[in-house]
Amino acid sequence: MNKNLKLALFDYDGTIVDSAIMIVEGAIAAFRICGLPDPDPKKVRENIGRPLAVALDFYMPPGYDISPEQISEAYRSWYAEQGRLGLQNEPLYPGMVELLYELKANDWLIGIATNKSRIGLTNGLAKHDLSDMFDITLSTDENIPKPNPAMAKRAMNELGVDKNNCVIIGDTINDIGLGVNAGIKSIGVTWGYNKKELLKSAGASHLVNNSSELNELMKTIIN
Repeated sequence: MNKNLKLALFDYDGTIVDSAIMIVEGAIAAFRICGLPDPDPKKVRENIGRPLAVALDFYMPPGYDISPEQISEAYRSWYAEQGRLGLQNEPLYPGMVELLYELKANDWLIGIATNKSRIGLTNGLAKHDLSDMFDITLSTDENIPKPNPAMAKRAMNELGVDKNNCVIIGDTINDIGLGVNAGIKSIGVTWGYNKKELLKSAGASHLVNNSSELNELMKTIIN
């Protein structure tokens, strides 16, 4: 491990981009593909950040012979098609791209640890011209989902970063849980899909309300 390396691991949905509209649209489309009644958009939004099949299980109706995995596959197919057509509706949060560039300029390694699919992440990064921005990207297609610490451990191992020099930045308790389980610092961002109180109770080391606050915190979070 190189004691001088610093790694900032970012969640994607709800942290770098606001994907709630598209996730809700995708869930509704997947349910219709599988012959199910539309899910409650509020419940879909509340479960953003969970592994997809797990989230689907929370709001799928009872009494249908359809598995969460089948709905998940329909969702992934729909999402991939939207990406192919350039129709992904996932706007960047204000200041996040500028923050990423500043971190890179200040010798941070930056990565993504997301419960999103690989195809969804790849398409999203390409649309925002961020495909070459990150030193490592980790999705649930090749890793155990958050809050399991596997993504953080893999990132630190592959990049040679000590856990004292690694921080996870995210908007849900799954991101904060990854930080707690991996023994690394965690920053909860309040512009995403979980409320400030929930992030704090999950064990967030710090909370920030906008990209400017995050930028200032990143200057001092690791000595």
